[in-house]
Amino acid sequence: MTIFDTSRRLTTALLGAASSLVITTAVQAADAAEEAAGARLEEVIVTAQRRSESLQRTPIAVTAYSKEAIEQQKIATFRDLSGRVPGLLAPKRSTAYTTQQYSIRGIGEIDTYPEPSVAVYVDDVYLARTVGSLYDTPDLERVEVLRGPQGTLYGRNSSAGAIRFITKDPTSTPGGEVGLTYGSYDNFELRARVNGPILADDKLNGAFSVIRHTRDGWTYSIPLRQHVNDLDLTVLRGKLSSKVTDKLTAVVSADAMWDRSSQSYYSPINQPDGVPGGGKPDPNLTWSDTLPYNKTTVYGGSLTLKYEIDDHLTLKSVTAVRGMHGPIYYDNDGVTAIKGDSYAGFDQHYRTQELDLNGEYDRVNFVAGLYYFYEYFHNHRLSQSAGSPLDNVGTVTHTNNYLRTESWSAFGQLNYKATDKLTVTLGGRYTTDRRRFDNFGQQGVGVGLHDPQDWGYDPGRWAPLYGAFQTTFDAHAPWTKFSSFTPKIGVQYQWTRDLLSYASYSEGFKSGGYDLRTNSLVGSLTPYQPQITKAHELGAKSRWLDGALSANLAIFYNKIKDFQVRATSTAALGQVSNQLINAGDAESWGGEFEVAARPVDGLQINASAAYLKTRYATFTATLPRNVAGRTTLLGLDFPYAPEWQLSLAANYKLPLNTPGAWRIGADAQYESSRYVDIYNTPQTRVRAQTFVNATVNYTSADEAWRLGVRAQNLFDLQRLQAGGYSPANAGVNPLYYAAYNEPRMINVFVTRSF
Repeated sequence: MTIFDTSRRLTTALLGAASSLVITTAVQAADAAEEAAGARLEEVIVTAQRRSESLQRTPIAVTAYSKEAIEQQKIATFRDLSGRVPGLLAPKRSTAYTTQQYSIRGIGEIDTYPEPSVAVYVDDVYLARTVGSLYDTPDLERVEVLRGPQGTLYGRNSSAGAIRFITKDPTSTPGGEVGLTYGSYDNFELRARVNGPILADDKLNGAFSVIRHTRDGWTYSIPLRQHVNDLDLTVLRGKLSSKVTDKLTAVVSADAMWDRSSQSYYSPINQPDGVPGGGKPDPNLTWSDTLPYNKTTVYGGSLTLKYEIDDHLTLKSVTAVRGMHGPIYYDNDGVTAIKGDSYAGFDQHYRTQELDLNGEYDRVNFVAGLYYFYEYFHNHRLSQSAGSPLDNVGTVTHTNNYLRTESWSAFGQLNYKATDKLTVTLGGRYTTDRRRFDNFGQQGVGVGLHDPQDWGYDPGRWAPLYGAFQTTFDAHAPWTKFSSFTPKIGVQYQWTRDLLSYASYSEGFKSGGYDLRTNSLVGSLTPYQPQITKAHELGAKSRWLDGALSANLAIFYNKIKDFQVRATSTAALGQVSNQLINAGDAESWGGEFEVAARPVDGLQINASAAYLKTRYATFTATLPRNVAGRTTLLGLDFPYAPEWQLSLAANYKLPLNTPGAWRIGADAQYESSRYVDIYNTPQTRVRAQTFVNATVNYTSADEAWRLGVRAQNLFDLQRLQAGGYSPANAGVNPLYYAAYNEPRMINVFVTRSF
């Protein structure tokens, strides 16, 4: 027996013992204790299973934030969930402000281009890519994060989990709110929403919201003599709802987002300008001389129809169209010399159609659905990679490709209440994906590298200007089909009114396909294979002290077949390679614990802990040359997989004899060390880190005014969140750069409701 197997069995035993202890103790306490009046936790209602039910009676691992929690912790985007949800990793820096990667229980992507393992939804509409996915809205009603495969209840299959943002529907009550925020680095944010009737008797209600968010950069570019990593974001969102008849309701929504923030600028570890021996690096300095160039635009609309067939059956249709476009130029080195730059032009649009039938009976409830997804993605890239002892000499790769995806699926889940306490769940999903890929590519080796202003940010002008391409390929991969049936089996037992335990087995399917980043003929014609996750989960949810305390525990084990990973190599290491590959089989397991308490009136405390272990069970691929010298992934950790995540939040309503309410709050998130690439490169390891935030706010007696101050990253901790390292053949000086999180930000805010 290996040390790894011993560790796994010991962990499983410990977590199992903890689960049994929670269940046994809770049963004894519930049976013996008398109910007593006092402070109670707010009951959070979720729709994670396509029906409204208490979070504490939902037999899956789900974390939810109510309207009050969203307001107190200032949750506005998916990145704001970072560190707050056990098992969810959302890095604090990405290639652009509105691009965000995710990982749940060690399963996710380190790249921004593939379809994500963690599905993101806004009002039941799937966001197909992580580019442009950092959705920001002023009308959040609730946030739900579901951990584990989600395929039997939702439109697009997700092999790791799902994040759901649920926004407010328009109502017939006239009103609105305007919020202003101002703070560090001239941060200015306007959020406004109006709501009210357009036609009487709920025949037509409307809501419209706007966000305008700007902020000066917190990184200074020495050669540009200006601050970068700034913010420039505009979001518009509108919603119409109509009670067409007593049984039929319709909701139409539309949104658009213009991201004109600068792309991410990185800081060289060696300073100044990549020269080794300069001492401790300043995370707020860069020597990149590339001008800001980001024109990301995201847009979409949806129509949701809900028809109540009778008292038991409801039919729901969700039709959506979405898209994004815009070029971004990335200077992936932080120095003046060109070492790892990329132009990324993209044009994407997709449409989805979902039909759901919900049934609610005395002992049976179910969801049955059909889902259709079509996506067109055009990716136009020109990458420059240093590969010489001379500056600005290396490999230039030009790819112009088109990926088309068409998917059909049927899914369903049935819950049968066998007894008053025992419920059995059966579910399944059948998915068929078809993909077609066309890719035109060119490559030049040992050629000059040029500033994008010289070729006008137009990859098509490269060859006429420099004649640098030596090889060319034109690949046309035919339609290829990937299909899978993924089941779910579960059982739950309601021991007492306040104690639920559950066990489940489910599978998640992440489709195979063609890689948008591939830069070779063979890579263009060779699809990667589907990734199948087999997930086992045990859990317990309990309420104590007449609702003043809740404690939830989940234990999981994932077995992953044909694990999809991103393998890269730069020209500094030989041949340029950037390919999504199937590494082999892998495993992840661990546990998550969440507790919420209101020990006295006015005080709420929330805490969570997540433990995670990962390993590659087999390795069947071939790795390109890499800095860490890896030829296998056996014995390495998954990227984006910290062993420990801890969080603590407290909010207290001060007992002051004044009109209105004063609150103080603080929250902290701890994350143990992790890696940013599959090679576990030590130079780019993210060290253990703890971030602390604090808030003081006031709400007037009539709740019309809210104002306060919020400090994010209170102790001004800046750590490497992503980076790159290549010591050889990267010009005169080695390539070694880091993306740091934002420094301390202090903002004052005021909101007026009317």
